[in-house]
Amino acid sequence: MSKNEINEKYDVAVEEIKTAILQSQYTASKAVNSTQLALYYGIGQYISVNSRDGFWGTGALAYISEKLKRQLPGLRGFSETSMKKMRTFYEEWAVLDDSESKSSVTTDDLGEKMLSEDNGETQLQIRPLQRTISNNFSV
Repeated sequence: MSKNEINEKYDVAVEEIKTAILQSQYTASKAVNSTQLALYYGIGQYISVNSRDGFWGTGALAYISEKLKRQLPGLRGFSETSMKKMRTFYEEWAVLDDSESKSSVTTDDLGEKMLSEDNGETQLQIRPLQRTISNNFSV
């Protein structure tokens, strides 16, 4: 076997390994994005229920954000503004679900409320998405 033939075989191996690496990185990135969206949706629901229908006042998100930053140093993406956006994300999707939109997106029972009784009080628990939202997005 000539040196050129050996190099060609090595080049094929490099391409196959490179393709496997890139596909794996894409799959991992997609999984992270799905998990992150599920978290944002669940937090958005929790915030919506407590701030719109619950007892939270106007300073609640600022307080919660600040406390999270102190308890989880280095945490990013959970500022008061970000949490308001999570609430909006949840509320917009909830409206789509309620109106039985004709889009290809179906939320089924996303963010279904999980309620628990604690000392006679009903509390909403954050639950991540566990359904398929579209053919390309399932968690």
